[in-house]
Amino acid sequence: MKLTLLVENNPKIESFYKLNLFTWLGLETSCVKSGALALEHLTSHSDSVNLIIVRCRIGKEEAAQVIIDFLKLKSLEIPVIVIGPGEVPDVTCVANSLDLKLLIKKAAVALNITAKDMSNKVVADYFPIPIGYFNSIKRSVCSVYIQDTQMPQLYNLKIDKLKDFDANLISGLIQEGVNCLYVDKMDRLDFVNNVTSELISDLKAEEISEDELITAVDKSVELLSKKLLTIGITEETIALSKKNIAIITANARKSTKLSKLLDRLLSNKTSYLYKHTQILTYVGIHIVHNIDWGNADQEEKISFIAFFHDIVLENDLQCQISSMNELKKSKLSEAEKTLVEKHAQLAAEYVAKFPHAPMGSDQIIRQHHGQLHGLGFSDHYGANISPMAMVFIVAEEFTKIILKQESGKMNREEMLRELREEFTTSRFLKIVDKLETLIL
Repeated sequence: MKLTLLVENNPKIESFYKLNLFTWLGLETSCVKSGALALEHLTSHSDSVNLIIVRCRIGKEEAAQVIIDFLKLKSLEIPVIVIGPGEVPDVTCVANSLDLKLLIKKAAVALNITAKDMSNKVVADYFPIPIGYFNSIKRSVCSVYIQDTQMPQLYNLKIDKLKDFDANLISGLIQEGVNCLYVDKMDRLDFVNNVTSELISDLKAEEISEDELITAVDKSVELLSKKLLTIGITEETIALSKKNIAIITANARKSTKLSKLLDRLLSNKTSYLYKHTQILTYVGIHIVHNIDWGNADQEEKISFIAFFHDIVLENDLQCQISSMNELKKSKLSEAEKTLVEKHAQLAAEYVAKFPHAPMGSDQIIRQHHGQLHGLGFSDHYGANISPMAMVFIVAEEFTKIILKQESGKMNREEMLRELREEFTTSRFLKIVDKLETLIL
C-alpha cells in the first residue's frame, strides 16, 4: 500500500493533516519531523510513497529544498507539496499551513483524485477515528461508538452527543488496547471539522506565522460561537474568549495602516464575520484613543464589545445584515431571521454572565444597532443611546463601508462623506471627525 509522507515537526498540525487527508481523500500518512529523516525514509521506502507534503523550513533546515534536491538526484518522480511561507520554484505550494481546503485540493490534483472519486468513495457505516483524537476534545459533536469485542459487526454507544466525557475514559480505553472509536458515516465530516478546529485553536502564536495566526483566530472564533450555543459561559469558553480578544487587539494595535491589515485579512481568505470583528476593533480603538473621555480601560472595553457583539451569528450572510429592510429581503430561513433580529440581545445575555466583563458592556451590545432592548435595527438613534454605543455604531458603519469596498485605494473623503450623510446630529458627527486622523 502506498503512503503519503508528511514532513512536519508540529504535532498538532501533523495530527489534523493526517485526519483530514484520510477523511477527504482516503490517504494513509507516514510522518517524520525533518528533511533528514525524510531522506532516510525515501532511501529505503521510495517505492511506497505516492506524495510528499513538507514544510518549507523546519527550524534552520530548508526541509523542502533538501527533499526536492534528493528526488532530482535519484530521478524519483514523486509529487511534492510545500507548506508554509517561502518560495520553492516549480513546486506546488500552500503558503498558509492552516488552509486545509487548498491543501486537500492540491493533494487531490497531485494524485489524480477527482471530485467524483471523492463523492463516490465507499465509506463504512461506522467511520473509524483513531482514539488519540479524543484527547483533543472534551465533548463530541456527534454520538461515538465502540466496536463490540465479541460481535465485531456490532457498534455500541460509548459517548453521547454534546455530553462532557472524562479524560480517564479515553486513557482507560487506550490501556485496554482500543485503537479506534467510531462515528456514523453521516457525522464524520462534522466530527473531523470540530476536532480540526479544536487543534487549530490550541496552536500558540509562536508556533505559526502571522498570516497563519489570522486563520487560526478565525477558526477559533467560529468554534467559540458554537461552544457558547452548546455550553454557554464556562471556564473553557472564558479562556478561549480571552485568548482570541488578546490576539485581535494585538493585531489592531501593531497594524500601522488599516489597508495593510485589510490586505492580510483578504489574502488569508478569512470569513466576513472575522474581518468585520478585526477591522471594527482597529477602528474602535482609534476613535476611543482620540476622543476626549477615552482611556486605556475604554479601549479595552471597545475591543471586548467588538469581539462579542455578533458572537451568536452563525455565518457571513447573517453578519452582513444591518437593517430591518435587508433582513426582510434576505433569503435566510425564518429561524435565521429570528436569530439576526435578536442577536444583540442574545450576545448581551452571554456578556452579562461573563466574569469581570468591562462595566456596561452588555448594555452597549444591546444598543449597537440603535435599539435599547437589543431587538432589530433602528434607523433613528435616540438620546438615550450611551456615548460608547454611539462610538461603536459609528465604528461599525465605517467598518461596513470599508468591507463593502474591500480592495483598492481607500478614499477617506468619500468614506467620511458617506458617514456624515448617515449620522447628521452633532453628537455623532463629533465621533465621525475622529476618523480624519485614521491612517488608511
